[in-house]
Amino acid sequence: MKNLNFLKTSALVLFAFFSTLTFAQTKKPVASKPGSVKPEGSYSIQQKYSVYFDVNQAKIKPEGYKVLDSVVALLRTAPNVRRIQVNGFADTTGGADANLELSNRRTDTVSNYITGKNLKQYKIKFASAFFGEKVTGSETDLSEMRRVDIVMYMARPDRDTVIRSGCLTATVKANTFENYNNDELVFSLVYVGTAEDMKKNNLSSNDVDGKQLLSSGMYRLLATYKGKPIKNMLPVELQIPAANGLSGYQVYKAQEEKGKAITWKPDANSQTSGNAVSGSDCKTTSVTLSDINTWRANCIQKPECYCSADPFGGLQTPEKSNPYATTGPDKSIVILNDGCFKKIDATKAWFQVVDGLYPAEFLNFCNGFLLPGVGDVPQIPKFEREIVKFIDFNVSAKNDSADLIMVKKNKVLILIPKSKFPAHQGKQYALLPAETKKDNFIDWTTKIVFNDACQGLANCDYWVFEAPFTGFYTLLELTPLEKGSKAKGATDDSENEEAPKTLVKVKTKKFNNVLLVYGSKEEDKTQSAKFLKNKGKHSFNLPNIGKKEKKQYADHVFMAYVVVDGKRYAWIGKGSELKTNFLTGNWKTPKLVYVPDEDWEEFVKKACE
Repeated sequence: MKNLNFLKTSALVLFAFFSTLTFAQTKKPVASKPGSVKPEGSYSIQQKYSVYFDVNQAKIKPEGYKVLDSVVALLRTAPNVRRIQVNGFADTTGGADANLELSNRRTDTVSNYITGKNLKQYKIKFASAFFGEKVTGSETDLSEMRRVDIVMYMARPDRDTVIRSGCLTATVKANTFENYNNDELVFSLVYVGTAEDMKKNNLSSNDVDGKQLLSSGMYRLLATYKGKPIKNMLPVELQIPAANGLSGYQVYKAQEEKGKAITWKPDANSQTSGNAVSGSDCKTTSVTLSDINTWRANCIQKPECYCSADPFGGLQTPEKSNPYATTGPDKSIVILNDGCFKKIDATKAWFQVVDGLYPAEFLNFCNGFLLPGVGDVPQIPKFEREIVKFIDFNVSAKNDSADLIMVKKNKVLILIPKSKFPAHQGKQYALLPAETKKDNFIDWTTKIVFNDACQGLANCDYWVFEAPFTGFYTLLELTPLEKGSKAKGATDDSENEEAPKTLVKVKTKKFNNVLLVYGSKEEDKTQSAKFLKNKGKHSFNLPNIGKKEKKQYADHVFMAYVVVDGKRYAWIGKGSELKTNFLTGNWKTPKLVYVPDEDWEEFVKKACE
């Protein structure tokens, strides 16, 4: 009865047999949308082998073994066998029940021979049926009826498939999936590279232990057949966009928990090359996934210096191709923006960073006159300060006057390498901007700019300052003072309300806010006189020179300097050329003259020579 029921079932799975290979009509796969591939058409191939038996026998004959060995050889080399159907038959001699049982034994004999040849992996692909005396009408004699047909259903040869979504690319090799050609599957490729898209996909930036990660991208390759995910047998390679400019990424696998955002766990079975590869439009890194259909991410542990909320944000260093970034000889980097200049595009303006100006060499006799006031770096309230170096932005050499093009209220990023200026315990670095006019550094502020701790990954290698775009700065190392104490050399304003009677005053006529600079070439330095007051159209300064010491300064060089309406006015000469008031013993400077920008260096050479 069992055999009769099986016979009824087997009748429902009859197949058309062919003595040669038959290829179904196929079509090329088409992409339904970016990042997905959808199959069309049929891809089946059928191949049939027949083994013949003697009357009332289920024993395989010598010629039958040759046929079966051919089947075994094919199975050992063919990766595209989907299913193997073994059908047994008997001739019309004898009783029907006996013939049904005979065809059953013949079917088992053939199936067991094939799977016994170390091909147990095909066992689940075998389907068998026995039909007894049932004939198709094409048999010419009884010997044709005494057979077992082995029909192999094979996919046509598979081919490599490439799926792209933006800069994300997946390469699926042929025969990656068991029982499926790439053409038969629907592929979907998704890349997440922003915090906003993370929320849409219920993704977090934490690992399973709650530690924060940085990522160069989160991604998922999904392969489905009729809506159901299909597992891959071979690894799949992806090219992932490389963010942050970092190395050392490893592959993390999604850990899903109902009702919670997806977290991440290191995936020991997948790997990333860690090396960025530049393409025509994309910079990517190679990743090999052991299995697909789940979210992955390229991650590293979040460095302590990174404080942005965006796990994809920030660069370790500005890229060389950044048109707004300029590097100085001392490796400092300045990043401009579109608001820096009034008349010139920031990416087109001539711009130079001069960042190797150290006090020992820079604060010399010549520069003291060329850049009047440069050495007058003030004391900083609540700190003891040490001048580390100066940084100059040169924008006037090849552009219009800096006063016309620089937008001083704008802010720029100034990055100073930590490798040159390491942190010292109990101290901190700060940048002090100078208020400038036409590249004349006459007035330092006391508004220090501290390191910005939230500029992405740049802080890992740089001290980063967001400073006003004044064009000249000094890098200071500050030591906090105890409450109530003063910095060395600092004075109270109340101590200087009146000039000591023993010091000589210097008067400059017809100008207010004049800066007086003086020094000697032998000492190779200058100093600025203390500004006292303006009275009418006159300006008064107080150099640190006693009235009885005036003769000692006869050969010192003095310069009175002022900028009015964007124009320089100056006088430069020896102390012996200063006029002395007969009654008071104070000095007066000769008349200041207008000095055009292009003549300024030549004018100052008098002091250097």
